[in-house]
Amino acid sequence: MKTKTRNDEKPMETGLREILSGRAGAMKIDAKDFDVSVFSEIRYGEKEGIGVYYLIYRDGSCAEAQYFKFRIHGDGAVVERANKREMQEYDKERLGHLLRR
Repeated sequence: MKTKTRNDEKPMETGLREILSGRAGAMKIDAKDFDVSVFSEIRYGEKEGIGVYYLIYRDGSCAEAQYFKFRIHGDGAVVERANKREMQEYDKERLGHLLRR
């Protein structure tokens, strides 16, 4: 992904901002730029899932939670918007799977 970044913003965060702005519905992010650690409430090591992203404004304040689905492929990841309901369904499905073990 060749995108200009703000000050110290990572390329992945720039991609998430593009999606949030409506300029992109989904984005493919190169493997070297994809960083799952920008998401909160994510299960590490999974190849797909839904994470929560908190946009930080220049003044240091934080916006409300934004939800993103991701699918990791060999050369990168596809990231797109999700919503709170999808996150709740994902958590419920994941919990149900763990309880069946």
